[in-house]
Amino acid sequence: MAKKHKHKRKQSASDGGDLTPRPTSGMAAAPDLTGTGSAAAERGRVAPPPLSTAGLPSPVRNVRPAMRLPKQAEPSPFVTLLPLAPIISRSGRPFDDQAGPDSARFPPPSTVAGCLRTAWARQTGSPFNEALLDIGLSGPLLARPAPDGTLCLFAPRPADALYFKIDDINRCLRAVPTPFAEGCGADLPDDLLPVCLTEDSAGKEIKGPAWWAWEDLIAFREGQSLSFAQLEEQGWSPPDGDRRTHVAIEPTTYAAKTGQLFQTEGLDLSVPQGIKDDPGSDFRLLIGLDRPLGSALAHLGGERRPAHIEPRPASAWPDMPSGWGAAIRAAGGLSLTLLTPGLFSRGYRPGWLATAAEGAYAFRLVGAPPGLAGLKLALRAAALGRWQPHSGWDLAKQQPRAGRKLVPAGAVYWFALAEPEQVADADLAALWLLSVCDHEQDRRDGFGLALPAPWRLSDSSTQ
Repeated sequence: MAKKHKHKRKQSASDGGDLTPRPTSGMAAAPDLTGTGSAAAERGRVAPPPLSTAGLPSPVRNVRPAMRLPKQAEPSPFVTLLPLAPIISRSGRPFDDQAGPDSARFPPPSTVAGCLRTAWARQTGSPFNEALLDIGLSGPLLARPAPDGTLCLFAPRPADALYFKIDDINRCLRAVPTPFAEGCGADLPDDLLPVCLTEDSAGKEIKGPAWWAWEDLIAFREGQSLSFAQLEEQGWSPPDGDRRTHVAIEPTTYAAKTGQLFQTEGLDLSVPQGIKDDPGSDFRLLIGLDRPLGSALAHLGGERRPAHIEPRPASAWPDMPSGWGAAIRAAGGLSLTLLTPGLFSRGYRPGWLATAAEGAYAFRLVGAPPGLAGLKLALRAAALGRWQPHSGWDLAKQQPRAGRKLVPAGAVYWFALAEPEQVADADLAALWLLSVCDHEQDRRDGFGLALPAPWRLSDSSTQ
């Protein structure tokens, strides 16, 4: 492709949590969700009649089996979203002849929220207005069906787990909040502790699985050591982006516009050919809602890519491990691992934390998560990756949404219990997979889903 040209089509409804799908405006037509469309129809041309297969040889053995959609079930507040095509999720960066397509990325919660809210409105006959924004969601979590029909969950790699190559051996090392050695200091804000490796490493940092099996994350939070081989065998890393070249269509003639080429890059969650022949084992998204949703076909992300919604039983949503509440109180502290990207008014840290004027944690950041006034937490350390851009298209206002900075999923925050004697079992249970974002709408959209785990403070770290 010698030259890129401006692509004037705006994002679809589910790109930024909008309420209704947007017409294609002369670009590629929407895929036929009934399964009767074709590639020609997606490019904006009328699909030819199907060819007769009479007298043709048997199908090629290497052709991927047709997708088997799950059987319909009763509406449920827990659903899985199975992408039927690579997901296009843009960050809001200008898309013109000066910049290429966004790289493939995991869909943010607002993209999934727009998809499911639209599906719920269509199922219930509700109007497409701002009232749909009141529908609250939790997730998405990455999942994959097991042979027995249950779901195997995956979580983003926590920021306190780093991969190194030491003496030609790949290892996963743990980083923890560590008090400063005598005579050492730093300009960390609000008296926060540095996060250091638990052992010296002369090796080089390497890449490893970006997603961990849920059981591995729970074991890691319980203090167990995990081998790199185990994480790589049971984990998952996104494949290279599915990049496609498209041509703009003249809406009056349905012919290609001269030179109007553009590219998109999507995230393919399907199982690569050669690993498993059953397409029913493809990755999907697990989401919790505050109202039931039935089986349906919907659009997910940009370019109106189709996805299948399947209700799931309540048992599909993970529960807090037994005994963790008591372990948190006994340890005197906890860690919060973000399973979805976070949005905070103070940048890297939640806005519900404020500098205490007095008490044992004077001049440190203390506060309670939204809705849990009895759970006072004092921030002691944080580990997170580089911020991620986030924006979208506002259909109601017909304008781009303001750009925002996301704290990436996998970020870890360590807290001490500021008032341990007032911590109730109900508060710790309610903190499980709770959104800890500042603004109510961000919490409804599913941002900032946090996994609490016991964290024991050393005597020196509380001084």
